[in-house]
Amino acid sequence: MIQKSVENNQFKQLENEGFFILKNSVSAQIISSLQKSINSNLLNLIKKKNKKSLSQNFETCLKKFNQHYIQKYLATKLFNENHIEKLLSEKKVLKYLVELLGPDLEYLSNSELAINVSGIKDKYFVKKYHQEVWSGVSPSSMLIWLPIYLKKGMSTLEIIPGSHHWGVIPNMNREPVKLPKKYKKITLNIKTGSILLMSPFTLHRTIPNFHKEPRFAMPITIRNFYYPQKGNEDLWEFRKLKESVYSKLRKKLGNNLYTPYRTIDINQK
Repeated sequence: MIQKSVENNQFKQLENEGFFILKNSVSAQIISSLQKSINSNLLNLIKKKNKKSLSQNFETCLKKFNQHYIQKYLATKLFNENHIEKLLSEKKVLKYLVELLGPDLEYLSNSELAINVSGIKDKYFVKKYHQEVWSGVSPSSMLIWLPIYLKKGMSTLEIIPGSHHWGVIPNMNREPVKLPKKYKKITLNIKTGSILLMSPFTLHRTIPNFHKEPRFAMPITIRNFYYPQKGNEDLWEFRKLKESVYSKLRKKLGNNLYTPYRTIDINQK
């Protein structure tokens, strides 16, 4: 009963405030595997073998490649090595996603890492307040933000609770042009091992990182593939995460006409 009460409170927070944190939902093993993959692939980029830290190898890599390329490259590796699917398949994570969106789930597989580097002012990397619907995310999808390398003193996000009730905010040059005169804002208090789930209408921004090391996080779009899709999601690449009995039956029957004996030989013994 206590667990059910906690779940109801979290769903209520999502409904009222546009976000909630699913605490202690990702195992230390998954976080470690994500960090090791990032570090290993940074070494592949700089073509070196050493025992330097993740942040040191990133700094070396940044001297040879631009940050956007690094973020895309590392994210592609995480997806192709199935780290993201394993993360989303964690028992507590998957349970909540199914309760939120239903059993037919898929996730965006061509996004990029969010690396927050001290001193960087580029709006692409240190984003102003924005809604993910501006980028074409469907209103029926959910956003996940996973901290992968987050030390004390590193930045997270700033969120405006309840802003998902405002609809699509007028915007220009990747930032709002009109906001209410008064609104509440909070700094996301999250640790590695937890994930943020958020509505695509919720206004949020990147907090500049003043820590000497870069912060690594992974944003993931997830959706029920039967929900109406709007925005630009039809242009993006999604991978199946979980399917209901109905979806599995559709595959078994072979086509949308449900042709008799399409995949089964009627004479087979």
